[in-house]
Amino acid sequence: MIKLGLIDEAGVAAVREQAQTAMAAATAELLEADPEQAGKRRIRPELWPDPGFVDVGLRGDASELDGLTVADPLDHTGGWVDTKFVDAVAAVMDRRMAEDPRIVVLGEDVHRLNGGTNGATKGLAKKYGDQTSETGRILGTPISENAFFGLGGGLALDGRYRPVVEFMYPDFMWVAADQVFNQVGKARHMFGGDNPVPLVLRTKVAMGSGYGSQHLMDPAGIFATAPGWRIVAPSSAADYVGLMNAALALQDPVLVIEHVDLYGTADRVPEGDLDYILPPGRAAVRRTGSDVTVISYLSMVKASLDAIEQTGVDGELIDLRWLDRASLDWETIGTSIRKTNAVLIVEQGARGTSYGAWLSDAIQRRFFDWLDQPVQRVTGSEASPSISKVLERAAIARTEEVVAALEGERRGMGAR
Repeated sequence: MIKLGLIDEAGVAAVREQAQTAMAAATAELLEADPEQAGKRRIRPELWPDPGFVDVGLRGDASELDGLTVADPLDHTGGWVDTKFVDAVAAVMDRRMAEDPRIVVLGEDVHRLNGGTNGATKGLAKKYGDQTSETGRILGTPISENAFFGLGGGLALDGRYRPVVEFMYPDFMWVAADQVFNQVGKARHMFGGDNPVPLVLRTKVAMGSGYGSQHLMDPAGIFATAPGWRIVAPSSAADYVGLMNAALALQDPVLVIEHVDLYGTADRVPEGDLDYILPPGRAAVRRTGSDVTVISYLSMVKASLDAIEQTGVDGELIDLRWLDRASLDWETIGTSIRKTNAVLIVEQGARGTSYGAWLSDAIQRRFFDWLDQPVQRVTGSEASPSISKVLERAAIARTEEVVAALEGERRGMGAR
């Protein structure tokens, strides 16, 4: 700058003195002489945070949902509209983007292929523009999750946007792990607990589709054991609408997990209403029973229901909907356990990254006195499913594995 004639030596000295004076003034407010170490300074004791703040602000209090219409599809008494699950995904995004100009969508191929690889963003680029438009809000990205998720995190922290980022497959979170877990997941707490991070991350479980080990995992267990994230996992189109609406209203990062087995299924949504929310703490009892509490999510809810009907075990089936530890419906879970005194957690994916591992621990700590036996679990194998059709089926759980677990539960009941 001196060479360019933009400042002289005296100006540089003045800037340096100004910076040093500002830093000295700031540290004078924070520091005092340390009475235990001569010549040393310490942070003034009254400025340290209360240790009780240790877990405060990992997520917000969800008060931003106050005033929104809460409705549970289980209680809906009006008309229904038939739809495919994936069409409901695109429809609710269309509805929210029409009402909230802050929403921008980022991800690979979300702007083409008639709505991405599965149709989840169908019609959105045509209505809201892509990167070829100066005001486009559907942004197709390169194959660079670390980059575009980092961009999404920055947009969320900026405060003027509400990014919806798609990971085509959840396994790709590993190439963006620093941004996902170290940055976005921890940001609210690191900045004092009250800094909003309004970001939604969509991804899909593709087990059973032959896409191979890097393209199909269930990310629930990884995200549930990482701080800061909320997680939803809908098993029906009507639930998806309410859960996505809640996710897009929250000021926290929310992982929305979908499943390819559900995309093409015939389903339905409430007629004329895509605005209701299903807030945190709202599980659904899909079947009442007295023998065992079966807990599941996503496509394994139907697999569990089919297995219960096949075995004749009087299972009570709970569809979690919300999976993160701050949003679980412990009241519904506890009421069921006190009735059945037994639990079977059902999930499809690999044992090592299992969601049920931490959930079973939490259940046994909370409800030990009401359990007649340890919590039982259905999971896939240790291996991540490979592209081989035979080995993929061997590595994941489906209805047959739930049937086997329930038959074992029946034998256990005979011994109790």
